[in-house]
This record gives sequence, C-alpha cells and structure tokens, in this order.
Amino acid sequence: MASVDALISPLVQQLLTVATNHAQYVFEFSHQFKVMKARLQHIKDLLGDSDNRNKEIVQTTLATFRDFMFEADDILTDCLIREEYRKNHIFFRCQTGIKLKDINSRMKEMEDILGVHLKKPRDGRSSHEDDTEQFTRITSQDYYEGDIVEVENDVKKIEKWILREDYKLLKIGIVGMGGLGKTTISKKIFNDTVVRDHFNQKIWVSVSSSFRMEVILRSILEQSGEKSVEQSQEGGQSGQISAVADPSQLLHKVISLLKEKTCLIIFDDIWGEKGGLDLWKKFFSSDLPESDCKRSCFIITTRNKDVTSAITADEIHQPSFLDDEKSWLLFSKHAFRKIQEQSLREKFEEVGKLIVPKCGGLPLAIKTIGGLLGSKTHSLNEWRKISEQCSVLNITEENSDVMKSLKLSYDALPPDLKQCLLCFSIYPEDFDIQAEKLIHWWIGEGLIQGKDSNTAIEIGFKQLSKLVSRCLVEVVDTRGYDGRVYSCKMHDLVRDLTLEMAKDEKFCSFDHEHKQELTQCSRWLGFTSEMDAQSLSKTPKLRALLRTTNNLTQPHKNLGSLCSLRALDLSNNKLDKVAFKNLLSSISSLERLSYLNLSGSKGLEEVPDSIKKLRNLQILVLSGCTKLSKLSSSITSLKRLIILDLSSCDKLPYLPRGLGSLSQLQELSGLRLASQSNRKSCQLPELGKLGELRILRMHLSKDSDITSSDVLSKVEKLKVLAIDLCTESLDGKSMQEMLDKLPPPQGLEELYLRLYRHDTLPKWVNPQFLPKLVYLCIEDGNLLDICAGETTWNLEGLRLNLLPYLKKDWNILRKEMPCLRYAEVSDCNQIDNFQRADHQEYKPRIWRA
Repeated sequence: MASVDALISPLVQQLLTVATNHAQYVFEFSHQFKVMKARLQHIKDLLGDSDNRNKEIVQTTLATFRDFMFEADDILTDCLIREEYRKNHIFFRCQTGIKLKDINSRMKEMEDILGVHLKKPRDGRSSHEDDTEQFTRITSQDYYEGDIVEVENDVKKIEKWILREDYKLLKIGIVGMGGLGKTTISKKIFNDTVVRDHFNQKIWVSVSSSFRMEVILRSILEQSGEKSVEQSQEGGQSGQISAVADPSQLLHKVISLLKEKTCLIIFDDIWGEKGGLDLWKKFFSSDLPESDCKRSCFIITTRNKDVTSAITADEIHQPSFLDDEKSWLLFSKHAFRKIQEQSLREKFEEVGKLIVPKCGGLPLAIKTIGGLLGSKTHSLNEWRKISEQCSVLNITEENSDVMKSLKLSYDALPPDLKQCLLCFSIYPEDFDIQAEKLIHWWIGEGLIQGKDSNTAIEIGFKQLSKLVSRCLVEVVDTRGYDGRVYSCKMHDLVRDLTLEMAKDEKFCSFDHEHKQELTQCSRWLGFTSEMDAQSLSKTPKLRALLRTTNNLTQPHKNLGSLCSLRALDLSNNKLDKVAFKNLLSSISSLERLSYLNLSGSKGLEEVPDSIKKLRNLQILVLSGCTKLSKLSSSITSLKRLIILDLSSCDKLPYLPRGLGSLSQLQELSGLRLASQSNRKSCQLPELGKLGELRILRMHLSKDSDITSSDVLSKVEKLKVLAIDLCTESLDGKSMQEMLDKLPPPQGLEELYLRLYRHDTLPKWVNPQFLPKLVYLCIEDGNLLDICAGETTWNLEGLRLNLLPYLKKDWNILRKEMPCLRYAEVSDCNQIDNFQRADHQEYKPRIWRA
C-alpha cells in the first residue's frame, strides 16, 4: 500500500523530532517512542519486498496498520503542540501513555502477521531506493508542443472543413477512445492563428461525464463577454446572466450570440449516457437554426459514436493509432531525454523497441510508458524487467488493457510520489489545479518535508515535475523562464486510475459516476456545492477538506468535529461577515490544522485572537481578502509558521509587531511597514531575525519607515524579493532613496519591482552586487535604461511591462545579457528590434533563445 510505505519515513522523522526537541517533556514516553520507531523501521524493511503484497491477508493487515499510523501521527502532533494542553497536563500525560502502549501492542500484532508473509530484501534496501533521478527543468515547449506528435495531418484536414466559405453552421465530430489525441488535435486547432482570424469569438467548454446543461450554457456566455449577476453588480455593468436563469433562457442568449458573431466553440469530452444524448440532440439540432448561425463552427470530441449521430454532425474525424515510426518518435521524446552517450542509448533502444509495439499505437500508453522508463535510465535491468511485465495491449473501447499500462507506471512510482499522485483523485474531471495550492496541501498533510537546503515548497515543485515527466499529470500553465508549473490537470484515464487506487487505499470513496462519497473512513474530501455540510459529521477521520466548486455552501457547522484535520482550503468563498465569524470560531478548534487557505474571502474583515489556538499551523494564506483590515497580534505566537501570505490585502495597514519571533518563516507576502511611532506595527529590523526567510514580498508607502540600511542583506537565505510601491504617496526621489536603503543579500536570485517611478534603478540593482540574479521583472515604471555603463548580467529570464520611457535596442540588450533565454515584453514601445518567438500576436510578446 502506497500510504503505508509513504507514511513510515515522515513518522519516524517526527519521532526523532519529538525525542530531540522535547526530550524533557516526553521523557516518560521515551521507551514507547523507541519501540514504535523500531517497529516502524522493521515494517518498512519488510515492505521493501513486494512480491507477495497482493495476498488478501497482507492487504487487510496493511489497511489496519495504516490506521495505526494515523493514530500515532495524531499523538505525535499533540506532543509537538503540547502547550495547548498545559491546563490538563497530568490528564494529557496519562492519556498519551495509554494510547502509545495500545498502539504499540496492536502494531506488534501487525508486525508478526506481516513477518510471516513478507520477506526482508536480501540487501536490506527498498526497491524504490534505486530511483535516483535528478530534477530537471520542465519547459512549456516540452509539455505542450512536445506532446503533439504527427497530428498535423489531422489538424489540416479539419481546418479545411472549417475554413471553407459555406455560410452555414458547421458541426464537426472528433471520435475515438480515450488517450487517442482528440483533445490534443482540438487544442492545436483552437490556438491556430489562421483559425482565430476566421472567427469573431473562440470558446472552449470542458464537458465531462457529469455535466449540467445550464453550467455549459453559462460558460459559453461568460467566455463571450457576458457578466454574471455578481460581476455586473460589482462592476456596474448591464447584460448580466442570472445565477438562477432557466436553461431555456440561457439557450436563447446563446442563439442570440451566434446570430451576432461567428464563433468557434469546442465541446471537449462529450459523453452520451443517461439521457445526455437527448439534451445534446435538442441543443445542436432543433434549437439552433443553421441559417441564423452562419459561419459558426462546433467541434465535439467524444468517445461515443452515438453522440455524432445525435448532433447530426456534418463531418466526422476519427484519429488513427500511431504507426510504428510515429510511435517510436513519441516514445523517444519521453524515454531518452536524459541519455546523452550514443553507445549507451543504443543499448536502451534495443529494449525500448521491444516495448513500444506492445502499446498498440495509443499515444497515452506510449507517453506513460516512455515517461516511466525515462525516469529509470540509470538501470538497463529495470527496463528489461518492465519489458517482461508489459504484455501486448489489446486496445479496446473499454480501455481495460490501457489501464494496465497506466497501472504499470503507477506501480513503478516511489511510495512518496504514489501518495502525491493519489491526491489528484479528489478533483473533478477537467479541473485546473493550482500547483501552489496542491503543494501546500501536501505539506500540511505531511506528505513532503524540507530536506537539507531545500524547503518543502521546493521539494513539492520537484515532486510535481516528476509526475509531469512521467506523463501522469498534464501541464496547463507554466512560468515562462524556468517552466515551473502554475497549474495542471489530469487525463481522464489517469484520473480513473487514481480514483481506483485512492479507493483501495481508503483515502476516499466514489460512486458509479465517479463522484466522491462521504464515509467514516474518508481521509480526503473535495467539497462541492452538491454536498451537504451536515454530512461532515460522518467523517471524523478527515485529514483534508478542500473546496473544489464555485458555489460553496456553509460547511462551518460541523468543522469542529474534524479533530484530525490537517489541510483546509475554503478559498474564494462568498460567506458574509456573520457566517465567516462562525467559520473562524469552528476553525479555531482544529488544533492539529497545518494548512489553512482562506484567500479571496469576501466576508473576512478581522483575524481574531483565537488564531493563536492553531499551534500546529505551518501555512496561512489570506491573500486577496480585500476587506481584511485587522490582524491580531496573536498570530506571532504561531511558531511553526513557514508561509504567511497576506498579499493584496489592501485595507490591512500593517503587520503586527513581533513577527521576528516566527523563526521558521520561509515565505512572507504582503509585508507592510508603518512608522516607528506605531508601537503595534512590525518594524524593518525584525526581518533580520528571520534566518530561514527565502521569499519576501513587501509593499512600501510614504508611511513606511526605513532607517536601517543593511537589514535585508543579513537575511542570507533570501532568494526572491518583490517590492510594490504606492505611487499616490511617493515621488520618484523618495522612492529611490527608500530603496537604496534596502540592499538584499548577494545571493538573491529573483527581483520584482512594481510601480517604480524613477528613471534609473536603485544603486544595488546591478550584476556586481547581485551576481546570482537570474530573473528580473520591472513593471509600470519610468525607467529610461536597465544597464548602466558596461555591464554583463547573468539573467536567464526578463519581464518588462508598462515602461513607456525605456529606450533600448534589443540587440544591444542581448549582448548585455548573454545568458538570457526567455523574455516577456509588453507596452514598451521604445524597445527596437524585438523579435517574437513566433508569428503569433502574444500579449505580452514572448522571446526565447
């Protein structure tokens, strides 16, 4: 079981932390902790051999053992935050001792059972310890265009249909089994410049199996520029869509849109089950008079041929399986990226040529097998083993054998990556997942921890990149200069696999429509508008509750019962002030909570003193809470905080004094400094105490009192610095004087300056003072030049935006920045000779080396 393997190592580490940092407090438990640590280590060694792990008795035993692991984790967490229990000190010690003895006794029974059925590996090593792959940067080219293999003929064929001059509504069906490339072809068409110029409007709708017609219609209208009721009220605009509009009214608006504009609308992944065909037939046929919708085009991707009949498609395209040559090309792109030596590559190619024909020409199967093998280029023997395991796939509509190939990729993952992958199971189909939120959850859950000089966040992004490189996760958006994933999603077949695995591991349960069900054993929950908040009382073991819908009901009523909760994301909720006050009251009782995200909450006006009860909190995200005006000073008592995000909280005048006591803080966003006369405000010298700080985002105004000139330079681990300036209260001279007093450490790697109203940069922004700077972003300023004198930068990435006075020849700038490989330039009209990466009209314009 992935969860058992993955939980043992962090639990052992936590045991060491408790024993080391709290030796005096846990002295009377030391024997029980030592016993637990020894048994965990022995079981971990036993699990290194998986030959017999499919036996029913072993599976049942491991499931029980996993529950013990969670119980032990709760006890250890309580010890780490023991200050909360001082009023009941004797009672707590007594109860803890009893629980530890009970867990160790039951763990011994499990150890004996597993010892009979599992052999310890001969060399005492885990089978996954050979996975020594190194993190490599992942660029958008690798995972956008790199995945498009030989679809140009498909695209050209469909584009000919689209670009003909027939003045009628055109309906095109792209039909084929999952993993055949239907969505890839559609995306290529959707982003084509010739196709774009042919239509007034382009709209993409992800349908999935559990669609609601009113949601789809509303999506079409919103993408076309219509505003929802809420948006209209806030912006004072007309032409609104009622949140409770009848589907027939919405359809009437769509028809009106098609009469006014020529539109390309792509409906991706239409299913035809449970009456869905009748809905699609009604939508595409009887209610859309073709004469009134001239030159518009619908493209429908589906696995079901009946859908194309129901919509009376004018043209149907069926992507074919890849031939041997194209299959090998796609496989090579993923399998051989790390092999440079030609003689070594030839040996791996011999084995690869035995594997590729077994994939049956299915792109998804080829990519996942290629991604799996690409992570194991240190061992030719591993390739041979996988070749022997991988039987010839019988590609069918049911995808049963394709799932076997995906399962092979899953089985080959190290335990920690398996559990990270299973987290994707709670997200709905076609859901764009924000990478940072996902990684925050992993940290809160304890799935990843900082190691050596790498923070938990850095390791989290590496883990995500590994899943992408194995083709188990798809990239939606990345940061341009280094390819860091901003958002991602999962192919529906891979998602089906994660649902089955998560169900087997008893992290969550799903019905026949792949919707999540709540059970007493559920550990993770993606909360949707269809769920009843009352049902949370039935899930006492829940460890993660994450919002995955736009229409959030009020789940606060039963939050207090979730005593094991580690991760809570209720971001962008629309709760009012009163409801939010009740929510915060419930949250304050979640003493084991490690990750809390309330960003974008419209009803949050004050963070109360009760926040201090969350002694285990490591990540607190309140960004975008536009009404937040008061932050309790008790937040400085949260000694385990590593991330505090208060960015875009414009009504918050300052952060409380005492912030320097948060010695473990690694990221601080939204820092606001008041004058020294304000004794309640955090002052600049406090930052010098934050020895672990890596990322600092700060906002400066005329009230910001900066007297120390070397504080930031003493924060030696600082890698990212972002400074926003308030232009309404600062003139150019005072801005530069203020920034000149804030030189960061010379190890700074990324610098962001916004609203900088001076014609020259601060004196420390130069390659001599910042030799390790690799990314520079300057936005909305009055700069005349970037490089002063004869200087050579080591920059790899550059973003210039809204700099109307910047006069520069791009060719000269390139000589001053010889390492530059990515640049974004927007609204800088006096930069000459700037060449786009291609002929598309990017906004901003993109340049790549």
